[in-house]
Amino acid sequence: MTDQRTVLGILSKLSNVSLQDPKSKHKYQIQNPNTVNDIIKSVHFELKTLEDKWNKPSSLLCVLKDNRVEIRIKQVNPYRDDLFMVMEILIEPLERSAKRTSLEDINAYQFQIAAKIDISTIISLYGKTSIINQALNQWQFHLEQVLGNFGYFIKKVNIGFYYAADTPLMEALSVSSAPFFLRDSNKGMFFTDQGFFSPKKLNEIYVRSYLDNLLVNNIKSVLIYPVFSNEKVLLGYFEIQSNLPDLGNQALQQDITGPGGINPLLAFLERKSEEYVFHLEFSYAKDWDLIAETAMVRDLSQDGRGIGIYLSDGRDWESKPLGAPVSFQLLINGIYFTFFGSLRSIKPGSHEKESKSAGVHIFQCDRPEGLALLEAYATQLIGAGVA
Repeated sequence: MTDQRTVLGILSKLSNVSLQDPKSKHKYQIQNPNTVNDIIKSVHFELKTLEDKWNKPSSLLCVLKDNRVEIRIKQVNPYRDDLFMVMEILIEPLERSAKRTSLEDINAYQFQIAAKIDISTIISLYGKTSIINQALNQWQFHLEQVLGNFGYFIKKVNIGFYYAADTPLMEALSVSSAPFFLRDSNKGMFFTDQGFFSPKKLNEIYVRSYLDNLLVNNIKSVLIYPVFSNEKVLLGYFEIQSNLPDLGNQALQQDITGPGGINPLLAFLERKSEEYVFHLEFSYAKDWDLIAETAMVRDLSQDGRGIGIYLSDGRDWESKPLGAPVSFQLLINGIYFTFFGSLRSIKPGSHEKESKSAGVHIFQCDRPEGLALLEAYATQLIGAGVA
């Protein structure tokens, strides 16, 4: 999880700084940053425009004395245009010369990329293979455990694929690609705002039968979240069942659209669905291609889950498919850690002399402590970078 104190400290230091939306070029200012005790340990803030125009930026940029800082953000509540949460913070040194910052002293070793895996085709052709079944069991247990630890009363988590949809509800969800939330089966209360699926689109007799069946099995609430591949193809779903209304969560019961309500839960499930799809695809990864034995690290995200790695010239990098599995090693405390992730982007250099770089989303490490160590290191670097 992102270190809340560091993110809050960074936003507090930038509260009097003009930040720019790189797309619209509009300027903004951060106000009233605060931590929220939700499942993703969010940091929220209010965004004030410094111009007459207003849009909803997805990232904000500013240039400090030695570093360029990018804050990737997301709107918290569709009914509050000015309320945002931090998704990721990136820092990049401005000067790349003999007088280097500590970030430039990081090298990645044995940087490799595998052939792109089309997991949606594998699932449609072969269904639940033994590899996929093993992943399903692991992820069902993982989600039950994590949600239970964060104040949700979970009876069971089911993970399925829409190719096997065999009920009117699942068939309708496979068409709409929308999430579904039954808040209370006893009262027949559904959440239908923010693009959630409405049961009004289904036969009334079927809906009554669906609710009765849940009550017979003592299931009081159900959340179904869609899972997509890297190509945005709908694969399947996470189905979360609880013996209590609103998944037994106090924040959902008291203020479902509030700071600790449905939106942080959706953000959590979005992250977990990305990790889950990567897990499926990585299980089938093969034909690894060595990109570089040693490559310089360009930048690192605050939570240690995003990294930019410089690429050598002379190769057709644009042909590398986004979403392809990658692996690389980092030397931390004298030990080599191997990290695994997916190719998120190929970025051109910001000036003539700068090489292209690969943006990588990190999901796993060969050592259990690796991700935590990388996050701690990134937190230390970025905290110092905006001091």
